[in-house]
Amino acid sequence: MEIILKANVPHLGKMLDVVEVKNGYARNYLFPKKLAIRATAEAKLELEKNRAAVEAKFQADLAAAGDVAAKLANVSVNLSRRVVEGERLYGSVTAADIAEAITKQGIKVSRAQIDLAEPIKQLGVSEVTVKVFSDVTATVKVWVVAE
Repeated sequence: MEIILKANVPHLGKMLDVVEVKNGYARNYLFPKKLAIRATAEAKLELEKNRAAVEAKFQADLAAAGDVAAKLANVSVNLSRRVVEGERLYGSVTAADIAEAITKQGIKVSRAQIDLAEPIKQLGVSEVTVKVFSDVTATVKVWVVAE
């Protein structure tokens, strides 16, 4: 199936690229997340007409994401948790916990934007990556302390 990407998709292409993907990938992933549209003749004509406007909006969104990333670079999150043995946590710190703590500091972040390979289960400092926009990321320090 031929599609037009509405955003940058890793390992697939950049915004406004026309690419060929399998039907299931388009129907089950790209279309529901509004990352792509079907590349019909009308859509291609519309793309060519509005390419400048879409690219200008993308550049504005990218600049806004850069501002958010700069704010996030200065953010430090403190989370207190119960401890079982030594420095091992009773439970863990998840992406949702980190997103909630960042949002309380005035920067709106969803848990889907937090790039956490596995939950934090130890006391101490961890650096967590936040995906602000397609190619814009920021690193946030997360301090996990005992209650």
